Amino acid sequence: MSKFLSYFKEVRAQRQINHLAKKYNNKKIVLYGAGEYAQVLMSNYDLSKLNIVGICDKKFEASRDLNTTHYKALIPEELKEYNYDVILTAIYDDSSLCDFLEYNLLMYTKNEGKEVRSIIEPTFWYAVKVLLGK
Repeated sequence: MSKFLSYFKEVRAQRQINHLAKKYNNKKIVLYGAGEYAQVLMSNYDLSKLNIVGICDKKFEASRDLNTTHYKALIPEELKEYNYDVILTAIYDDSSLCDFLEYNLLMYTKNEGKEVRSIIEPTFWYAVKVLLGK
């Protein structure tokens, strides 16, 4: 089993996705990240209630053909002007990415101040397990 799949099960990923679907009902969402984490998430969980309007990844700068999803492929620079309401990051350790997007890339653009957050957050109990080394 993929390390990400066991992580998603442990933090109840589908419950978190369902909560986000209610929170962002009728909001346009860009998913940031198209690597293994995002692929495992999209292959094993139902994201259909999220209004995902695009998927963004730096690797699409080389070729948009690297996009294996049905979502519109975006490069990070396009987030400055693209029409969306929130960015959900699909990367395991995304704290520096969220800061970069909010405080560097989107600053002084039409999308400055748009919410940027993880699609899946570690739960309290998962964090306790990690801290205890279990």
